Amino acid sequence: MNSRNSSKPPSSDPPGMVTALPRKLRRNKRGAWNGHQPHLRELMPEKFIKDRIPLKTEVCTCGSTNIEKTQQEPLRHQIVDIPPIEPQVTEYVQYVFRCKDCGELIHKPLPDDVKRKYFGPGVLAIVAVLTGMLNISKRKALAMMNQVFSIPMSLGGLSNCEAQLTLALEQPYNEVAQHVREQQVAHADETGWPRGNRQKDWLWTLCCSTAGFFMVQAHRGQDAAQKLLGTFVEESE
Repeated sequence: MNSRNSSKPPSSDPPGMVTALPRKLRRNKRGAWNGHQPHLRELMPEKFIKDRIPLKTEVCTCGSTNIEKTQQEPLRHQIVDIPPIEPQVTEYVQYVFRCKDCGELIHKPLPDDVKRKYFGPGVLAIVAVLTGMLNISKRKALAMMNQVFSIPMSLGGLSNCEAQLTLALEQPYNEVAQHVREQQVAHADETGWPRGNRQKDWLWTLCCSTAGFFMVQAHRGQDAAQKLLGTFVEESE
């Protein structure tokens, strides 16, 4: 008896007794079947075309120059590229005036929605994609903002952007969570969620047929499950 005809592990086989298993041959060849419908790259819409370079042949492959134009659609080959990205800056200039009566220096204050705000909605959206959707590290996201988008930003500025995103998404997040908890049937699950520095959190989700929301917890126990479910169990009972 050996590992090939019993439940014994391979480590129990004596040397030279069991030969290596032959490699399985692939049943199908790589690539698509002959005669399949081709999957061609879709052309970009007309509004994205910046330059058009016409190519007109003057000589046939046989060497003749007696050629004429046909009514057939021309062949089109597109090269898609991204131009260098430059930030757009909106500057508020606060002119300083002096009061002729008391001599005090005064200036018009910034609008309330501009105070302590250094990055616009476009920058916030990119930060949300990098650190929220793609879950990359803060330093890699910062390198992307500095080098690719030419945005002067520090780690503190990146964290400030995340804080603004948290405040902006708090209300819709709570609305989705309340909607799921009000359903008669919902499904919960959890999985590991690495956070860097060898720290492992847990990603919990509660979803129904129409929506779902996620919650990152530091633990996997009953307290985390109760925080995820909220009033769902009480309302169901």
